[in-house]
Amino acid sequence: MRNIFTTRLLTVILLIAAACLGLAAYTGAAGQDSPVSAAVGTVISPIQKGVSSISNKVEHFVSHFQNYDQMEAENKELREKVAELEQQVRDAQVAIDENERLRVLTGLVKNNPTFHYDMAEVIARSPGQWATTISIDKGSMDGVEKNDLVVTAEGMVGYVSLVAPTYSKVTTVLDTNMQAGALVTRTRESGVAQGDYELMGDGMLRLSYLSKDSDVVIGDTIQTSGEGGIFPKGIMIGTVERVMIEENGMNNYAVIRPFVDPATVTDVYVITDVTSGQVTQQTQTSDDAAADAAAE
Repeated sequence: MRNIFTTRLLTVILLIAAACLGLAAYTGAAGQDSPVSAAVGTVISPIQKGVSSISNKVEHFVSHFQNYDQMEAENKELREKVAELEQQVRDAQVAIDENERLRVLTGLVKNNPTFHYDMAEVIARSPGQWATTISIDKGSMDGVEKNDLVVTAEGMVGYVSLVAPTYSKVTTVLDTNMQAGALVTRTRESGVAQGDYELMGDGMLRLSYLSKDSDVVIGDTIQTSGEGGIFPKGIMIGTVERVMIEENGMNNYAVIRPFVDPATVTDVYVITDVTSGQVTQQTQTSDDAAADAAAE
């Protein structure tokens, strides 16, 4: 009995399968969806959607990284071009600065043909609030000596107070150790330009030992007189800001604002040699102006 039941069951299953295949073949030939294909489609449709979504995401991911690599390459190229342009700008600025220094040097030599100048760069300043000393990148190996005057095209910076082989220290016009014979350009009155502790905070110095009846007025220019044999004559120092009476009441003194600010100066010129009999064009011009003013 069991074998008969099994045989019948297999026969039923085969008949059902045959009927399904026949139905599928018929509906396929007729262009219609079969129940079987519909059932199968219902089962695999979510799977197809998942596969399609994953495929799209993978494609987008790959495309993104392909674009990223391209953009990274372009950015690298742009960065290299920017760096190259920045270097060109720096090189151009160096050339401009060098040309400016040479132009200034040419003017200095023209105005004072008896002076020998050596260009130098400020490499350090004294610590603290006031730039009373600075260091320059030229020393004894460059022919710099103690007491050499340090100037710019505008005027006096100070003098060399310490010399090393490759650098020097400069005592500026603001330092209390600085003293230089000075002359009022307009009136030819003499005095001593010197640093003053009370004035250095304002970036100024004083012209001492003026007579009580001195004719110095605000705006007068002060230059080195050459007296004392240390500093050459005719180097501009600054302008008179105000005229005061000394505490002893016997003399006057003038407060001077220097033409050169030691706190900001970057390029200087060291007068390393002076031939005898020098008369600067700057002094001659000042003398002519004074003579014209006296004539008027």
